[in-house]
Amino acid sequence: MSEFHRPVMLEQCVNFLQVRDGGVYVDATLGGGGHSLGLLEKNPSIRIFGFDQDQDALSRARERLAGFAEQVEFIQANFSQMRTELALRKVKGIDGVLFDLGVSSHQLDTPHRGFSFDGDEPLDMRMDQSLLRSAKDAVNELTKAQLSRIFKEYGEELNAGRIAARIVVMRAGKPLQSTAELAQAVESVAGKGSRESLKCKVRVFQALRIFVNRELEVLEPALRDAINLLTPGGRIAVLSYHSLEDRIVKTVFREARDGCVCPPEAVDCVCGKHKQLVLITKKPLEAEEEEISTNSRARSAKLRVAEKIKGEK
Repeated sequence: MSEFHRPVMLEQCVNFLQVRDGGVYVDATLGGGGHSLGLLEKNPSIRIFGFDQDQDALSRARERLAGFAEQVEFIQANFSQMRTELALRKVKGIDGVLFDLGVSSHQLDTPHRGFSFDGDEPLDMRMDQSLLRSAKDAVNELTKAQLSRIFKEYGEELNAGRIAARIVVMRAGKPLQSTAELAQAVESVAGKGSRESLKCKVRVFQALRIFVNRELEVLEPALRDAINLLTPGGRIAVLSYHSLEDRIVKTVFREARDGCVCPPEAVDCVCGKHKQLVLITKKPLEAEEEEISTNSRARSAKLRVAEKIKGEK
């Protein structure tokens, strides 16, 4: 069986989480189960709750983790539902949690999913196939201004307005149906065959994927839920792959580290916020060149780790 998804920075993630005997852990983005397998091999006594909204990923993870079937519970849900799903299972605290953000290599490589611009695929991009609206709906129904905002905010694309305008012109003839047509719209503005054209397509496809799956919208509250669920000494590790994700992680970690936001002249704290975390990684860690040479997805990975303060519940 071919590898479903190669886990990024596996050794660093496993080591930094410092799994405890009999501990309860959450893999917020289970994927093919690679990170969870690494944790279980490190300490077979732990229990893992694995979240993924992609049914294909859950099916593959069940196969990969079959040897630890009694220690893993598979949950088909976005990590934004972590607090609710764990409460339903009477889990009040966890000893560690891992987020591996973004799209998996399997999703990129599966033709009918529409995440890649390398082929001619249906324009889908839904990680959760039960979502009602796909990338095709977005490019054919949103206004020029809305599309431009998505490309600019989520893709940091300088040609956002021109690309949005081109899409509107193209869909006036017939709706855009495929990844190849969307790539053509981008190339009509950014050119074809150049390195800059390739980067432009990456940014536009990334932006649409983020919009369709609400990736940034759900990330901040999910991180805060995870921090609140951590038991004292428990750790949170987050792998991000572009600056927008990493910026959110950095901000949430910093605020949980600093606690009170009352002005210095305040006599008593009225904000109600308190310190929750100590940062284990002062700056994000990156993958080593040896890993990057065999797993290109690791090239842009940034790992941040923090620990729940002792005595903090």
